Amino acid sequence: MKIASILVLAIGLSVAAGIYLFAPEEDEAAAMYDLANSKQYNRTLRQFGGKASVLFDDVQRWFAARWQGKQLGVTIGWLSAGTALVLYLASRRGK
Repeated sequence: MKIASILVLAIGLSVAAGIYLFAPEEDEAAAMYDLANSKQYNRTLRQFGGKASVLFDDVQRWFAARWQGKQLGVTIGWLSAGTALVLYLASRRGK
């Protein structure tokens, strides 16, 4: 299990670094970001669903941003580090 945790960490961080280094910049989605953060959009959203819908929209856009561009590399890095830690701790318990 310790070998598995080392492999998960090494491969995960390698893939994360590759994605982070070669991912395109965020300029492509700048127009959509401005539209979604406009006062008119927030006001309309609040009229239809209240403050909760604005909060849920913010959370959904934050979560979706974790899976695009350079942030995808960061997300994969953290997920691989967490998985490797769980595997390592499981191997220590198995002794």
